Parts: sequence; C-alpha cells; structure tokens
Amino acid sequence: MVLPVAETTVRPVSRARARFEPYTVVPLPPEDRLLICLDKSETIRAAREANVAHPRTLLDSPSYDRAVETLGRPLVVKAREGSSRSGVYVCEDRATFEEAFEAARTPAGTPLVQEYVPDGGERGVYTVYSCEGTLLGLTIQHRLRSSHDDGGASTYRETVDDPELRQTARRLLEHLEWRGVAMVEFRIDARTGEPKLMEVNPRLWGSLALTVGAGVDVPYLLYRAACFGDAEPTLTYVAGVRMRWLLGDVIRLSKTSDRPRVMREFFTDSVSRTGYDVMSVDDPLPFFGSLETVLRGVYARVTGVTGRGSATTN
Repeated sequence: MVLPVAETTVRPVSRARARFEPYTVVPLPPEDRLLICLDKSETIRAAREANVAHPRTLLDSPSYDRAVETLGRPLVVKAREGSSRSGVYVCEDRATFEEAFEAARTPAGTPLVQEYVPDGGERGVYTVYSCEGTLLGLTIQHRLRSSHDDGGASTYRETVDDPELRQTARRLLEHLEWRGVAMVEFRIDARTGEPKLMEVNPRLWGSLALTVGAGVDVPYLLYRAACFGDAEPTLTYVAGVRMRWLLGDVIRLSKTSDRPRVMREFFTDSVSRTGYDVMSVDDPLPFFGSLETVLRGVYARVTGVTGRGSATTN
C-alpha cells in the first residue's frame, strides 16, 4: 500500500495513481473528490450542497467595502489551498485586507473571503471509509490547546462524544462519496454555539495517536480495507482520553504573549496528561525524527534556507 501522509504528497500520488496501481494499492478517493477538499472554495460549495453550516463566504473577489457590508469586521482572507494557519489572514482594515488578498493569491486562484467566527472551541471528526464507502472508524477530538495563541496545530486535545457533530461530518463526507481517511474540522461559533466547517483534510492527522489510543486503529482499518476488503468497523471509542504534542507545547511557550499562564499549563499537564503523540520509552525514534523536523523548520525561518541550500520564498 502507498499512503501519502502530507498535503504536499497527496495530490501527486493521486495524479500518478494509474502508474502505481499495477504494483500496489493507493487508498485515496477519486481525484475529483480529493480536489474538492484540497481547494477551500470547492469545500465551501460542497458544504452548501450538503447543508452543512460554515462561515458566510464570498468566492467572487469582492471589494473591501462589499465584503464588510456583507460579512462585517474583521474579515478573514483565506488562500484556496493550504492547511492550519497557512494562508489565513484576519483583517481589521482596508490596507490589511488588500495586502492579505494579494498574499493569499496562489496558482490555484484568488482567495476566498469569510466572516470571522468567534472561537467557542474547535472540534475535529476523524474518519476512515472503506473502498466501497462504508464508515469503518470515527473519533471526535476537542482541541484544548494550540501551538499559537491565535490557532495553528493542536498541541493538547481530548476525545469527546458529540452525536450531532458526528452526523454532520458524515453527511458531508457521504455527500462526497468519500473513500479512505479524512478529518473534518469545525469551529464552534461563540455567538450561537453552532459548529461551522473550517476545512476537510484528506490525509492522516497529526493527532493520530489519540485516535488509536481511544480504541480506533485507523491505519490498520485502512490497510485491511484497502488490501483485503474485510475490515471490521470500529464505530465506538473511549471519550475522555487526552494526548499531548510536547514539541508543539514548547513552540507555544516561545510564541505566547502570556508566558506565566502558558508555563503553568505546560507543567500541570505534564503531570495530568494521558499520553504523548510521538514520545514513547518503548519506541523513542519517532520523537527524535519529529524534533529534527521542527529544528529544520526553525532553521529555515531564521536563515531563509531550506533543503539543500535552496532559498525559501515569501
């Protein structure tokens, strides 16, 4: 089985599927379904079709005045491709909006403009589907902490039971006739308590260890379904399991504007945690691999050099 695990590799593996399939299995949905999730404009269109709540969105390159009149302030400018905080800008005024709109323009097209949804919490629905479209496994995670004060990757999260959100995510994915793995991310609107769709990631997620720790072995389910077609669904899981990404919490310490509070949380959770994502006495090498990745990223940001001497672009 060939399984791409990063957004930068999902698309090329999908496009080369016909070259792989004589020799191995590629557990991805058809490319047209995949592209709906990789392009945030198409994701919003799919959410509208499936009647899934999402931030009010303008897709037609609106002027600043029309965007404010329609959506209010602040405005969110979002690149059509990217994940987490990448390509996302919160704009309080015209100058910031116009600068962000140009910065978020990519070869995929012009960015979308959305209302700002006040953060009442974030939850993700983590799923795996068979090659025939049967749901094989699912967990819901509530984000307790992020790598930055204003968002980013989750560093501490907990499994929760949320039947309504489960049905909402399933409605969207089954509208897309989904196959393989997907994470559907929602932000709870602090004004109304309604979960609103943020994005759909068509790949394995960084908090995969929490899904497995809660009783749903997604990699094994995917492997059995893709290679043998006989996976037994695991549709229940343990709520209240917590896991932590230690390196992400260290990053958070270096980025926060409220260091005393963040330090208290850091050391308190070191005692009360359930487990770590990639830190294990029985299997220590993944931790050192993730540490190298983080250090490479820091080095690239500081020096402007990435890979083997190639310059980064802004």
